[in-house]
Amino acid sequence: MPHSSILRRSPSRMTGTFLISLWCTSCSKLADAFTAPVVSRRTISIRRADATARTNTKLYEQPINLKKLLGPISPSALEKYELAPEILTDAWSAQLVQRTAKSLDEATDVQLVPNNPQEHFVDSLQVEVPIPKDSPGLGIELLELQGGRDDGLGITIVSGLVPGGNAERAVKASRETGGEGINYGDAVVAAELVMSRTGSSSREETQVKSVQTECLGYDATVEALGGMLSSLSDDENGARDASVVLTLKRIRRRPRIDVTLHYPPEQDLPSETIQLQPGDNLRMVMLQKGIKLNDPLAQRYDGKATGSGNCGGGSLCRTCAVSVLRGGELLSRPKENERKMMQDAPRWRLACKSWVGYGMEEGEIVLQVNPRQW
Repeated sequence: MPHSSILRRSPSRMTGTFLISLWCTSCSKLADAFTAPVVSRRTISIRRADATARTNTKLYEQPINLKKLLGPISPSALEKYELAPEILTDAWSAQLVQRTAKSLDEATDVQLVPNNPQEHFVDSLQVEVPIPKDSPGLGIELLELQGGRDDGLGITIVSGLVPGGNAERAVKASRETGGEGINYGDAVVAAELVMSRTGSSSREETQVKSVQTECLGYDATVEALGGMLSSLSDDENGARDASVVLTLKRIRRRPRIDVTLHYPPEQDLPSETIQLQPGDNLRMVMLQKGIKLNDPLAQRYDGKATGSGNCGGGSLCRTCAVSVLRGGELLSRPKENERKMMQDAPRWRLACKSWVGYGMEEGEIVLQVNPRQW
């Protein structure tokens, strides 16, 4: 067998364990790259995405825009929402997503989604694993949760890191600088091998090879990653530097924000508490729950007379204004236009321009509804 980084199944292991081994050029012996215990395999079922199920804009469905509104989110802030291993094994599901494309094959995509989207959400992150020449393996343990299909589809998660392996060293270095790690239950959905070398003209050359592994069973995942890593052994000149950038999906618990609402005394309504999640807009949620925000005394900033109705969430009036008694740090930061409108009432916020869960933190917000009526 030639010295290479090609992954293969080892027949020498005892029954009950799948072992993927890596031929190590420095020690001329088999070194473990992936291990996965045999589990009772369940046949994966794929459900279709319901187009009517995503009526509310959430952080998890529109990550680019709302992450700007909710500010910087550090890995440490998200750690509190990680799930226990016994929950993670049943937390994943697969969903068929339809996209606009020329052909049906191009329009069909299978994605990992949470089994319980009301309580959990999927976060995406990347971890870079340097691959030294003398140890060209990842060192990640994989566990197949669901599979058994002829097309290779399934659900495979990370079950651990090989002690002393490249992934473990990379995670340790990343966490020392406040970066992301690789956890039990993470799903490797894509990998990118980046190889750098000095070319014949002494110029830096970079070669990139990518594979997609989302919703693949154990064998298909190992085949994809192994084929990518085999590029290192096929490289005649030898890459000077190589690393694998892993794109991971991780299931977390959805943060919860309790919003307590106090109504003006003349309305004679009891206070109530509603539960929101990061990315929820105060005005939209309150209107959906039948909470009246139309203050007849609210000013208009679009030339219309006071009391002429609300602007429909365009931040042109103060009809939806609320007074923040506690928990203002959990709201998205006001923009310049809102700050100018609220100069005479610094504790007020426009509900139409307030999204809860700033920094992906959870807690309690206490508000007075229709503050001009107090």
